Amino acid sequence: IKEFEGAVDFFTRAVKINTRFLDAYIGRGNSYMEYGQDDGLKQAQKDFLKALHIDPSCLKARISLGYNLQAQGKFQKAWNHFTIAIEAEPKSCLAYEGRAVICLQMSNNFAAMQDINTAIKINTTAEFLTNRGVIHEFMGQQQNAMTDYQAAISLDPKYSLAYFNAGNIYFRHRQFSQAIDYFSKALEFNPENEYALMNRAVTNTILKKYEEAKKDFSSAIDLCPHWAALYFNRASLHFCLKQYELAEEDLTIALSLKPDEAAMYNLRSQVRGKIGLIEEAMSDYNKALDLKECRPA
Repeated sequence: IKEFEGAVDFFTRAVKINTRFLDAYIGRGNSYMEYGQDDGLKQAQKDFLKALHIDPSCLKARISLGYNLQAQGKFQKAWNHFTIAIEAEPKSCLAYEGRAVICLQMSNNFAAMQDINTAIKINTTAEFLTNRGVIHEFMGQQQNAMTDYQAAISLDPKYSLAYFNAGNIYFRHRQFSQAIDYFSKALEFNPENEYALMNRAVTNTILKKYEEAKKDFSSAIDLCPHWAALYFNRASLHFCLKQYELAEEDLTIALSLKPDEAAMYNLRSQVRGKIGLIEEAMSDYNKALDLKECRPA
């Protein structure tokens, strides 16, 4: 937060010195985007619009505004701005990438594929190849996705996200040793990827590498202490090791963070049964059933 505040102050001073300094508005807007809260997103939108008011042809501001609107869930408006950017600069690979992301979120996979292919033709990068891999996955084309992730890794052997996505495909195909290798590579180049830490921990649990799994869960919880899935998955590890009190503790934390999760009540019911808390176990079991019945089909 201090870094965010420092960046905002810096760009604010720059704007006061020169009220038409486009890069300062865009820089401050991107700093607000990093902050990520609703207020930050709205402040960022104002800065990008101010930059466009000064210079409607400013591509950087237009693309930033597109991503800002996407983050606010305003997909059609975001699509419009990326399209304006493409019409103004038909060789802007970043504008095509942005529109591809929006098309994917609007469930138009074919249009997303067309746009990302155009971006790749203009400039082949590991990021674009990885994004195309994600689109392939949404279209159910796992093999094509893996081909793109491997191509991204060949192009940039330090591109963490390609390793992570490839690791997830290996995991889904139950190729757990390969999944571990790829999650480890993802973490080598981005040690604070909490998703890679959790997925490697879960994979290590399946492979009965319990000590490694414990370390990964601890590291992930240090990074994201309010993520219920971490406590739930670590509880599953404790359950495997018959550490029922520790499992109950983690499940109670998980449920305090995400109270409407039937699977968590179900597992805590089993755990409480194991430690002789029969009444509490039945209460959890019934709560799990109630939540399953309430869930829309």
